[in-house]
Amino acid sequence: MPSLKISVKSRDILSLAFTDVLLTSLSVVANEPPITALAFTPDAKHVVAVSQSGVNVFTWPKLNHKRTIHTSTSNLHCLAFSPNEKYLAVGGGSPSEDGVLQVISWPEGEAVKRFDSHKDSVRSVVWQDDVRLLTGSIDRDIKLWHLKKEANAILTLKGHSRSVDAICLIEDGRTLVSSGADQSLRVWDLESGSLIRSLNQHTKPVNALRLRPIKDGLPMVASAASDKTIRFWQPTIGRMVRYIRLKSEPLNIAWTNDGERILASCVDGHLRVVDPVEVTVMQDLPATDGWSYAIAVHPHDHSAVIGGINGQIRRIEDFKAHKTKIEAR
Repeated sequence: MPSLKISVKSRDILSLAFTDVLLTSLSVVANEPPITALAFTPDAKHVVAVSQSGVNVFTWPKLNHKRTIHTSTSNLHCLAFSPNEKYLAVGGGSPSEDGVLQVISWPEGEAVKRFDSHKDSVRSVVWQDDVRLLTGSIDRDIKLWHLKKEANAILTLKGHSRSVDAICLIEDGRTLVSSGADQSLRVWDLESGSLIRSLNQHTKPVNALRLRPIKDGLPMVASAASDKTIRFWQPTIGRMVRYIRLKSEPLNIAWTNDGERILASCVDGHLRVVDPVEVTVMQDLPATDGWSYAIAVHPHDHSAVIGGINGQIRRIEDFKAHKTKIEAR
């Protein structure tokens, strides 16, 4: 464990200096809702964060608040930009009452379409192309929507016995991987709407799925679960390649742009950088004060952003460097 030095810089700022890490933490407003999802804007100049307070846009890398986009959707859990960069989809809803997907024009921030056929909160969203997108919900269903058609789903996938918390689209555009509270991963054929296979090696709910951004060889998907493991899969052939068990439950994960590392935001507030081949933790960095729910990697460099309880957002300057700096907004 690295040595720790604590020095109070002012009434509200605490600086923690580690041998390999510098963490600068500002005071936290206890009544702010947790950041549940993060994404860089298509031009990589801003970060979008969602929570119960709505959709908030911050400048990058300063993380100054720029604007709030108001939506009709409460308790937001997820967001995704369309491939053509014209739309932002956000999902949420009222627990046990309704699940809502709202599509917003980007960068205007105007409401474009609302889909509300889910019977419980929307937990995950992914675009299939510029006009079709998929959602996973606590109501156990996965739905496919068309932006230019009626507000009803054009396809519903049923099979999970509990909440669908994550969905991930393979590059072929027709294979979907889903996961959730029933501890399973399920692989679907979107053209036929049929279940291809189930993968059941996790022993607790699966929180997140991410496709490795490398097109050579078979597609690889990483899953993060409450059993404290990150598992690496080749879902098109139903194979679990390897796994790593962490000290704390990973709530979310993100691949680096070259696919050589995966970053995990964890219950203990730490960011862990994992080598997916050697399945070792390369760095273990304190990032937020409490649970870290969200993480996103900058599309052009080795920086990232992490979000957690009480509205905390942290900038990670260079997660590939020997010395990594994490700063708060």
